[in-house]
Amino acid sequence: MKTLLVIDIGNTSSSAGYYRNGKVTSVGRCRSRFQSLEEVEPLLTRKPVDAVVIASVVPPVNARWKKAVKAAGLPKPQFVSCELELGIPVDYPKPESIGADRLANAAAGARLMGTPSVVCDFGTALTFDILDPVKGYKGGIICPGLPLMFDYLAEKTALLPHVEPAKTRAVVGRNTRQAMQIGARLGYRGMVREILQSLEADFGVGQLPVCCTGGYAGWIFKDWDVPATIDPRLTLRGIGIIGELNI
Repeated sequence: MKTLLVIDIGNTSSSAGYYRNGKVTSVGRCRSRFQSLEEVEPLLTRKPVDAVVIASVVPPVNARWKKAVKAAGLPKPQFVSCELELGIPVDYPKPESIGADRLANAAAGARLMGTPSVVCDFGTALTFDILDPVKGYKGGIICPGLPLMFDYLAEKTALLPHVEPAKTRAVVGRNTRQAMQIGARLGYRGMVREILQSLEADFGVGQLPVCCTGGYAGWIFKDWDVPATIDPRLTLRGIGIIGELNI
């Protein structure tokens, strides 16, 4: 069984770990636009690997990462794209426009949950990737992420502060920060519920299997009546699955 170094390059930060036999271990993070090789080297040199597989949504930094991988003495990286075998068909008008992270999520979702199912990624944007029993990856839904919601409120209003998601069981805010946090949590839950219910109606099923990843998935789904599997390493797992199928 091969060991793969899997790397997920996001808009702000990147994560890297080791994939073997369906499991991801030793995950670390760094800035996607790292300034020196010393900054990223600890993520690349922890153990020997048979291959390197990267999913990037920031093409301008790909050359920088290629250089870092080469400097670490690792194999030439394979970049995730729609041209690779994903373990699931893709029925999409312009498959090359699908983000590599979403392809990885689809590969992991199909392997872990089967189809029909939906993968939700709670990052800078909130994405839903829809997996069909016949067509495979058929498309998705994109919404503003929680960070954008808080950033926009702080930027466009004179008196509202910048806040982060925080736990609260209150329904009515007793101060401005709490009111914003309640609005984000309940409003986001309402949006997610409506989208999932619409997808279930579209598929004609009572309950659609849902898998979630991203930093805010737990905050949204904790103690909620909407069932979902939360896997913080889902994207890295999908990158590893794609690597297994193509290396």
